[in-house]
Amino acid sequence: MNNVSAIDINTTIQSQIKGLGIVFIAWRRLSRRTSFLSKELGLELFFVFDKLPYIKALWKTMNFLTFRKPDIVFVQLPQGPLLAEVEMISKRIGFKVIADVHTGFIYPTSIKEYILNGLFHNYLNKVDLILAHNQLQADLIKSKISNEKIIVVYDPIPKIPQNTKEPKFNIDLSRSILFPASWALDEPLDFIAIEFLKSYVANDHILIITGNYRRNIGLYRKLRELIEKKKAKNKIILTGYIPDEEYYHILKLCKAVIAVSDKEYTLPHALWEAIAVEKPFIILNTKTMITEIGRSYPCFFTMSNDSLRKILEICLDKSYSHICKIVKSKAIELRLKSKNSIEMLIKIISEI
Repeated sequence: MNNVSAIDINTTIQSQIKGLGIVFIAWRRLSRRTSFLSKELGLELFFVFDKLPYIKALWKTMNFLTFRKPDIVFVQLPQGPLLAEVEMISKRIGFKVIADVHTGFIYPTSIKEYILNGLFHNYLNKVDLILAHNQLQADLIKSKISNEKIIVVYDPIPKIPQNTKEPKFNIDLSRSILFPASWALDEPLDFIAIEFLKSYVANDHILIITGNYRRNIGLYRKLRELIEKKKAKNKIILTGYIPDEEYYHILKLCKAVIAVSDKEYTLPHALWEAIAVEKPFIILNTKTMITEIGRSYPCFFTMSNDSLRKILEICLDKSYSHICKIVKSKAIELRLKSKNSIEMLIKIISEI
């Protein structure tokens, strides 16, 4: 595996932002990006699990910032009230605000999302720096606000531990296809399961879908019905939540990773996990993915009938050896994009 200077990045961080009081605040759900980025930068992480109307989160955040008096505060969006509160408190305490903008904040796709997030877009004009997750998302943000202090910061490449734990189900993981699911609405799990079962790859491969399915019980029941109807209990495994040590064991040994969101302006974190272990990644051909990965990558599929089936058969059987060579080259490219973007962020933090 070509590990591009993770140690160099950490050394740079220690020398350039050492001594600054920097915290990363998240509400409701801690994203894997926030977890990895805060670790990469060596930031204190303050997470509050709360639901609308976020009364507990507002109170705890105010007390935390008043007591801690940091120099810089990162906020994990999409929670608009978090951005508004932190920005207002910054005027009183005097810290800088950096907004890490997730797609759900800047690209609402429902009335509920617009009310919860869209009404807070103007607060982005007041922050000191905005982090976009990809180039198209950065362009979208620029089209909606006047603040030009926007940079693209890609997810850090996850550091996969050497010591992992074998999961309880006894299967040949080298014949498995991993779909790390968040069970959000932008993941077409049922479509992927159907296409997988239609392909001849399903004859000797297993689709492993991870993640807490309690976040979407309706979809979970739909998948269970499909599995029972197709007699596919030995072909599709729904793991539910599993510890990281088991998840990383599957990731290291699987044959390929499906990294999919059908929501534009999104780069699934699973993509960076696939890069970390240099596994072929099966991805949806959104404009965002094509822009970041390159149109020539051979494992794109569409949501049309039989597209994913054909891609699975090509990328996991007929051309697998060739695909693996392409992935190694693509991994070097994407590791460098991630590394360079994080180093740019470090430079800006040290000067802010």
